[in-house]
Amino acid sequence: MSESQYPTISIDPQFWRKAAEVQSRAAEAHEAQLQQQFASLNTVQQQQQPIEGALPAPPGFVGTLAKFVYQQAPRPVPEVAIVAALGAIAGIAGRGWSISDTGLNLYVILVARSAIGKEAMHSGITMLLRAAMVDHAEVGKFFDFTDYASGPALIKACADNPCFVNVTSEIGHKFIAMAKDREPAMRTYRRTLTDLYAKSGPNGIAGGITYSNQDCNTGSTNGVAFSLIGETTPINFFESITPAMMGDGFMSRFCVIEYLGERPPENRARLQSPPLQLVKHFNIIARQAMLLESREQFFPVEVANDAQALLDHFSVECDDAIRAAGDDEGHRQLWNRAHLKVLRVSALLAVGDNPFGPTVTLEQVQWAVLLIRHGIAAFENRIRTGEVGEGTDGGREQKVLDLCREFLFLPAEKMPAWLKDGERMRQSFIVPRKYLQQRTQRLSAFEKFNLGHTSALNMAIKTAITNGNLMEVKKDALVEQFGFHGQAYRMLCAT
Repeated sequence: MSESQYPTISIDPQFWRKAAEVQSRAAEAHEAQLQQQFASLNTVQQQQQPIEGALPAPPGFVGTLAKFVYQQAPRPVPEVAIVAALGAIAGIAGRGWSISDTGLNLYVILVARSAIGKEAMHSGITMLLRAAMVDHAEVGKFFDFTDYASGPALIKACADNPCFVNVTSEIGHKFIAMAKDREPAMRTYRRTLTDLYAKSGPNGIAGGITYSNQDCNTGSTNGVAFSLIGETTPINFFESITPAMMGDGFMSRFCVIEYLGERPPENRARLQSPPLQLVKHFNIIARQAMLLESREQFFPVEVANDAQALLDHFSVECDDAIRAAGDDEGHRQLWNRAHLKVLRVSALLAVGDNPFGPTVTLEQVQWAVLLIRHGIAAFENRIRTGEVGEGTDGGREQKVLDLCREFLFLPAEKMPAWLKDGERMRQSFIVPRKYLQQRTQRLSAFEKFNLGHTSALNMAIKTAITNGNLMEVKKDALVEQFGFHGQAYRMLCAT
């Protein structure tokens, strides 16, 4: 073939200039659409009522999610709404984005007494999911309500779906089963939870399962972002925690959010559906997550300079707390992954606000630090008062002193009926042993003591007397002054 048959192809430079202009206009239009979306979300946030609790609502879009869950609840509790919002955003954004080479999956547990409205966590997520699936049916893949009975069952689910949040009821029962360590299935479940927590980043690989029947085998999966949210009661949760759970790092993977309040009043103006703009933005994040997953991409989350400074400061705080704990593995583990959890929560807040170019802000880090400190404080308080697992001698003494203070501040209508002159005893800083006996009866630190409940109480009271915190009142004085024939103790330091 001669050269004339294949003439040189030349393109006018004007073509490239026009193409660049078209591309620039498209980018500007996309940015304008995003800004309009965010403006609509701000309007939704302003219209929604604020939520107030021990924890403030998260900033930005995740805060909007929390406010929706709060307002649809039959009995609104801020902490319940926050757990649901964190679970929802972790479910869709846990795998597609990363920060410091770690994915964004979370384990979050809500701890609260019964009959306070914990079911709003489930109803809020369900209502949001149903509304989102009208426009984007595939979003359902990010949510799972299965009650997994073993580790292999969970691994198979992750092999089929590498990014989702498992929403579970009364997770405390699973903790009780894991603490007893009698069921091989629960043993594998705990081991799998421990392993999966660190497998969500770009370099994480979750191992498969090999069976005698090769058709049932499950291969390894790259970048599994398994998130978990659940709710439970304080007794089921704190008393089931064993030293092994604290010492081997299992508990350090969980964000614990505790609600200490009473049963809230009924919400007679419940939302019946989520705001349209909230659903639209939620689906935008979900679509971007699915796109990144299909391309096997992990989009890095940036960090603003002032946010990074606070992250560095908190990292030093965690290091100092671990060193101060010495050989106390329980306290060391409380702080072990605190910085990692702050990173993940901050990044999730950033993705919620802008999934196409997330940058962690100072406000987002501040809220994440507040959240993690809240959980650590809840655990430390329970450990201090001997309410975690089997407790310690110091913890049991502290619990006895706390119960003494509780008695001294009892209102008259709550004074035990068996106590004839309880008000005057209270005013004299005298606490009946029977009150302490009854109040410690079901506490794990006393009930599970190897010598029995009575021995545990005797030792705690003896320690408190030795340390100068209590003094036994002579029996004849109790009979003469109060007509009381049992044992009682005067509290020497009521503050």
